[in-house]
Amino acid sequence: MLNIEIIHFNHFSARKSERYPSTHCGIYVVETGALTVNQPNGEQFELTSGDFTLYSSSDLNSAEAQPGPFKALAIVFDINLFSQFKAAHPDLVFESTERRFYPFSASEHSQIAELKDTLIALSHNQDPQYAQAHIALALLSLMVRVEPNILSIISDACTLTASQKAIQYIEANIEKDITLESLATYMTMSIATLKRRLAAENLSFSHILKVKRINHAATQLRVSPKSITQIAFESGFKSAAHFSTAFKSIYSITPKEFRSQISKQ
Repeated sequence: MLNIEIIHFNHFSARKSERYPSTHCGIYVVETGALTVNQPNGEQFELTSGDFTLYSSSDLNSAEAQPGPFKALAIVFDINLFSQFKAAHPDLVFESTERRFYPFSASEHSQIAELKDTLIALSHNQDPQYAQAHIALALLSLMVRVEPNILSIISDACTLTASQKAIQYIEANIEKDITLESLATYMTMSIATLKRRLAAENLSFSHILKVKRINHAATQLRVSPKSITQIAFESGFKSAAHFSTAFKSIYSITPKEFRSQISKQ
């Protein structure tokens, strides 16, 4: 799994409700346009071109892009980076119990912005993971120096539930052969413990995997011209018939009907 992933956006739409959503944390950067962000306490602020913030994806559900051209990117950090930062600085604590976004600007925080740009360049150039990880940790350090209370987001990112960690792993490896054994190894626990942790949340590995594979396939049906059979195999299904049955159990229509509805919109 990559330490850093860069996702580009040509528009902003709040994340729709879905079964088994995963939480991603990192840095959200507005490149063009403006994004109105709602604080948990109801206050609002704007991120405009060049502004960025440490974010948790669950907190961006109610954000809205302002009319006009809009471009942004997210620098998504692997959970292990936040855990490494927290382990390296055990004495750091945040003073406020109120969860907030803390915006940074390129003009007021030029050193932090330069480090952020360096990290983006390293990721785009596919530089070694250790180099990206060190820059990411340095970037977090400078952001915390300016605003210590972003530690609340870092702390939350380190305390994902068993199901959230499982979902993140499945999403990152969705086109691969994912097994209960490989997931247990990633989460450094026995298969029995993993099953017990998921059962405590009324979940099972097999059902999470099925839903995530189908959600991935649905996205491909929307955006890709690939055949339904190819999408089925790339989403981890052994046959088109199995895929169709599983897809209909979630969406109540077949993949062919789903794609037909999308094409009419």
